[in-house]
Amino acid sequence: MPVFTDPSTYPSFQELPSASSSSPSSADWFLLAQIKENMTITKPTVIARDRAGAEFAITFEDGNHRGLPSSNGGSPPRLRKGHTLVVPRAARTDREGEAKKAVVRVPAGRGAAVRVLPGALDQVLELGAVLDGIGEAGKPRKCAACGELETGEKSLMRCTGCGAAAYCSKECQVRGWGELGHKSNCKVIKSIKEIWP
Repeated sequence: MPVFTDPSTYPSFQELPSASSSSPSSADWFLLAQIKENMTITKPTVIARDRAGAEFAITFEDGNHRGLPSSNGGSPPRLRKGHTLVVPRAARTDREGEAKKAVVRVPAGRGAAVRVLPGALDQVLELGAVLDGIGEAGKPRKCAACGELETGEKSLMRCTGCGAAAYCSKECQVRGWGELGHKSNCKVIKSIKEIWP
């Protein structure tokens, strides 16, 4: 599972490499940014905020953000305020000579690589930490509602939506879904796991 706090893999806007740098790294990195406003008129453009609180524009240079794949096989996700964009190998385009702020430009033909997570950036970062803890080898799973540990005699039932949350009983599953907030986290966890299996 991803460790979203690693700045080499998940840099903030200011930590992104410059688009004008001539030595691209062979490593993969991803910009995570929450959509603050969809400014699309002719060219798809959003104003986003990164984990450090910096605000900047993300533009789709070929004018096609409809190439974004859907997670359910249906229509492409909308660039909805409050959702989180995942931009692989993002680069910062500095525009000092133009007296404008730096931006992230998604090059023509690369819009399909961008993903939309259906949750706020803070929620994505928090769930990433939880998923990282769940995936620790040798650590027994525990019920997401009551904390009961999985044993050889008692196995836990996993959520059929995300596969990450596990429950010891139907009652705990119902409690986890409503009272404990799994309903709002399930789609986000599923989307995270689709990008980083």
